[in-house]
Amino acid sequence: MGFVQILVYVLQAFIVFTAAILATRLLGKSAIVQLTPFDLMAIVIIGTVVAEPLVQDGTIGALLGAGLLVLLHVLFSRLALYGRINKVLLGEPTIVVKHGRLVVENLRRNNLSVAQLLAILRSSGYPYLDDIEFALLEPIGQVSVLPRDGARPVSPDDLGLPHTYRGLPLPVVLDGIVKSENLALARKDRAWLEKELDRLGLKDPSRVLYAYVEHPDTLVAHLKDGTVRAGRPERLHYTPER
Repeated sequence: MGFVQILVYVLQAFIVFTAAILATRLLGKSAIVQLTPFDLMAIVIIGTVVAEPLVQDGTIGALLGAGLLVLLHVLFSRLALYGRINKVLLGEPTIVVKHGRLVVENLRRNNLSVAQLLAILRSSGYPYLDDIEFALLEPIGQVSVLPRDGARPVSPDDLGLPHTYRGLPLPVVLDGIVKSENLALARKDRAWLEKELDRLGLKDPSRVLYAYVEHPDTLVAHLKDGTVRAGRPERLHYTPER
């Protein structure tokens, strides 16, 4: 293989690899985290199609094929928004545990073994079947657990205790880089962040691995050396280190 051929091959591999990444991104996050049957098939077939030029000629055909599959995936995703079609494409949730008892018929119908189900339930924090009111096998393949009232975690409301709103922890620094858009969402600015970092003994964000704003104005910083610093340590569930 000559130099030109090698260069062409490298360029070809770069193009189809980039196309595969873009195609997968266009499928959406659900295609990565929660696979439906057509999500899985689209990803597998796109990978097969875009790999063709690496073993034979046909870059344009591969790109067109990947584009067509993305369009088909979008079409099926839109069709799945309609109730009757969704039932055909994805199916419906299936009860696999009811009032603490296994629904064996549904397990067999979905080719789910008792050992598999028990492993899933344990990983969800429910090792005992009698703690479960219902467990449903969702169309996306996950198992949703609805614990009985006496087995669910106790909340401050159950105990009549006051609790403080903590809000969404918006990351304002990630790996030393300031996230200006999240600062704006938290209604803060760069000057506020620099002031809070200075209060924590940090002259610049380069030492910060992850920092977030806890409602309403508490900055919590996880440093790259493994220590944690916070503007209001009493709000945390652990003791920050300096």
